[in-house]
Amino acid sequence: MDREKAADHAEVFEHFGIPEQDRPEESCYDYAPVFRTTVAGTPSAVKRTRNLPAAAAIARWTRAMADSGIGVVTPLDLPGNPGPVGDRVWVAYPWISGRSYDGSVADIAAAGALLGRMHAHAYERDPELPSFEWPEHDDADVEAEIEDLRRVLTLRAPDIAEAVLARSAPWHRSFMAETLPAIRDGDLPHVAASTDFKANNLVYTANGPILVDPDNADYLPRIIDLAMAALLFHNELPSAPPRLFTPAEWQVFTGEYLARVSLTAAEIKLWPTALRYLITEWGTWTLVDADEWDDWSNPHKRDFLRDLATIEPDDMSIVQIPLIDR
Repeated sequence: MDREKAADHAEVFEHFGIPEQDRPEESCYDYAPVFRTTVAGTPSAVKRTRNLPAAAAIARWTRAMADSGIGVVTPLDLPGNPGPVGDRVWVAYPWISGRSYDGSVADIAAAGALLGRMHAHAYERDPELPSFEWPEHDDADVEAEIEDLRRVLTLRAPDIAEAVLARSAPWHRSFMAETLPAIRDGDLPHVAASTDFKANNLVYTANGPILVDPDNADYLPRIIDLAMAALLFHNELPSAPPRLFTPAEWQVFTGEYLARVSLTAAEIKLWPTALRYLITEWGTWTLVDADEWDDWSNPHKRDFLRDLATIEPDDMSIVQIPLIDR
């Protein structure tokens, strides 16, 4: 996998006043340009972000959380940060020193606590923070998604392809009429959230984990963000187990989360539907997109993808949320 080269983004380094000697050769991340460098004397990460109004809103949100003691990175306090470079917007964050998630019970608990604090944070709706985009699929789109999944699984995991497709195809075909409206119109609590709360976006420090990639933030139903973490938390990170959470691990994560967030009756009722939503939309996209990047050829990533493909939303041994009042 070829990472993006710094030389192809010279204007970005010029925008942030980064001299040649402080420019790395390539991105430190496989899937997008993220450059470890030094900005104004501070070890930094320079990365591409959303459009300027959205980037500014995300910066306000992260600063509000950081001011409340929540572990989230905030842009460096510099002119033009975030700022447009050509037709894209870039942002410079301080480089957070620490370690990667190690899959331990302590790390899982700390991650659940952080997500709970983020979701519990009282933050007034910012009109420039993007709202979660609900998909619009016609029948042709649905059949194309099913065929994409069939193609990838037949090639990459033929032993599970038939069983996964037998389950997934009806979910795809009922998604627009049943699954999506139940979540979209379900009168669910909404929060500002990163929509990317995964282990590879956390750095563990002496003071706990810090979210270092808030740039996909949206305003969305709270349980959708929680379901994303349930399914994708271990995705992409080599030091994470090559699978989803075990039942015991998920109980640790949700135990810390629920110590900080009280789910509503509607959220508890719709939790299996939220998982089905994520499996059908984001789960399928993850499985198919992994083929484009040849991630299925990596044994660690392949094991995670196989576990994702075979998860059941009503498998309470994996995705149980205790029905308790806090």
